Amino acid sequence: MTIERLIVCQGTAQLVTAVAALRAHMARSTARSESQQSREHLLICGLAVADESQAEEFATVIEKMAALLHPFATITRLADKRLEQLLAEARSASSASGIAALLHQATGIGEIDEVFTVRDWQSCNVLALSAYPDALHVCYGDSVGVYLPKGFMAPPPSLRSRIALWLRHVMSPIPALLASPRLDVSYLLLPEAFSLPPSGDVVRTEAAVLRDLFHILSPLLNATAMDDLYVRVADRSVWVLMGSNFSEQGLMTLEQELDAYCEWIEGLLPSPDTVLLIKSHPRDRRGKRELLETRLRRQFGEVWSADFLGSAYLPIEVLLLNLKPVVASLRTLTVSTACLAAHFVVKSRNHIGFGDTIVRRYVMANRRRERLEHERELRRLCMRLTDDDRPEMI
Repeated sequence: MTIERLIVCQGTAQLVTAVAALRAHMARSTARSESQQSREHLLICGLAVADESQAEEFATVIEKMAALLHPFATITRLADKRLEQLLAEARSASSASGIAALLHQATGIGEIDEVFTVRDWQSCNVLALSAYPDALHVCYGDSVGVYLPKGFMAPPPSLRSRIALWLRHVMSPIPALLASPRLDVSYLLLPEAFSLPPSGDVVRTEAAVLRDLFHILSPLLNATAMDDLYVRVADRSVWVLMGSNFSEQGLMTLEQELDAYCEWIEGLLPSPDTVLLIKSHPRDRRGKRELLETRLRRQFGEVWSADFLGSAYLPIEVLLLNLKPVVASLRTLTVSTACLAAHFVVKSRNHIGFGDTIVRRYVMANRRRERLEHERELRRLCMRLTDDDRPEMI
């Protein structure tokens, strides 16, 4: 018997984390003498980018990465519009088998024994978990393997919205789509981060596996551009800014976001000879990185776009691991869960978060409390060191 597995993928970093979880799952099955032949099917969906052209580029990078990371039997894309249509049809379906038939029609994916998702919410995950209720449901987590619960970092709902949501829940018929899909096992690097894992069975994954997977992706870097960069940064101090999509999320305006980065970095006192690399967030609007580059050239002798060294969508860890042996010192500037990979996988020197003053100055008033708590939690997580995963400095 061949086990058929469905891996739902919402991004490039998530693909690496999913494959790490898959490796751990397969090793666990072997240890239990449950090893069987298997076929893995990759479903790319829910990329949440600003426009269709970005979705095309994003999915193409995921496919190139997938070809290097694992011998997937099939790779399928599900565009946002088609996903919305499927969800509308699935809500009218009378059974899970009806949802599975809809998914099969759209993707060609047939019977599935195990479903891997980044989390148990968001439409693409709920659709897959609802289609195969009898399959083993696996959570592989966001970032390098953390579970982010529904409503994470969102402002608390008003009393009126809570009442309206409750009324819709009690007065509506139960749909075939599961409101709270079951997850059976979670493979997470940091299962204690942010929230309790969504399953009772939790397996801790290893940073070394993630590091190996990022190294495997090195051929996706632009060899010519990397050779030029190696010459320029050899034995120099290199800072890498890994921003987030704050303005796109509505936490601040674009101008406020640019001001926040510049003020934060100025306060870190870079030396005149420091080289800065700027990595776009995969869900940034177009042109944002260029605006930031122009602003930060006032503070650095050289500013490079990390996007041109590979892609805006290629995980930055691939570049960092290739740079680390060449430069005199490598420092990452992070404002999100990207700090976890920098800390546990790359083991770089890491500055985490804007800090209270900048958050209060630039983040929208109704989002400040959650943002401040998030930065403090990220710093707390990265202060928990082990002998195997100790960075140079925080």
